[in-house]
Amino acid sequence: MGLRSAFDLMLAGQQPLAQIDELIWQNLAAGARSNKHPWNEGCFSTVEHSDTGTVAPRTRTVILRRADRHLRTVDFHTDVRSAKIRQLDSGREPAAACWLFYQSSTKIQLRLEGTAELINDQQADAAWQQTTLLSRSAYVSIQPPGVVGLERHPPDTSDRIVTAAESERGRDNFRIIRTTVRHVDWLYLRRGGHVRAHLDYQVSPHESCRWVVP
Repeated sequence: MGLRSAFDLMLAGQQPLAQIDELIWQNLAAGARSNKHPWNEGCFSTVEHSDTGTVAPRTRTVILRRADRHLRTVDFHTDVRSAKIRQLDSGREPAAACWLFYQSSTKIQLRLEGTAELINDQQADAAWQQTTLLSRSAYVSIQPPGVVGLERHPPDTSDRIVTAAESERGRDNFRIIRTTVRHVDWLYLRRGGHVRAHLDYQVSPHESCRWVVP
């Protein structure tokens, strides 16, 4: 069943508010398993605090790698040398983060707000072992992500063409970023009338989910 059909069926039920949490996390898990799911790719936002005191949002598209309904966590993989690591490790704890999923064909938007942390332990080892050679190539580059090129042409990336054995050096740069979700905002731009709900995991269960004016 497609994403929109699943939520249409939920809304047609007797108690849709009681089902929405489970359905959201079922689809997040499905998004982590399949690159064909609308929630496989999401935008991940952090806050950057510069040395001059400037505060600015930073957003990028990432691949959802894991979703755990019981722990309320979602994961993606990143290079430890990337700017987002600095933004999450700014000394301001906990590090605020936000995910955004949207696909125009479904007209469903999902926003996950919470705090993010860096994972580099046996979980990261296991995730690395499951990472394909093509994906590993992003972590073996000699130059860190974001380095400004001074040539007239795009930076050379031939150093990323490696064998499986050579790719193991990329593990040093590989990390999991895990977001613990505190709030969920779900919006369905339904043709028959928009629908919106807010879930708050920091309050008691019977108050955790409410309809919101879209």
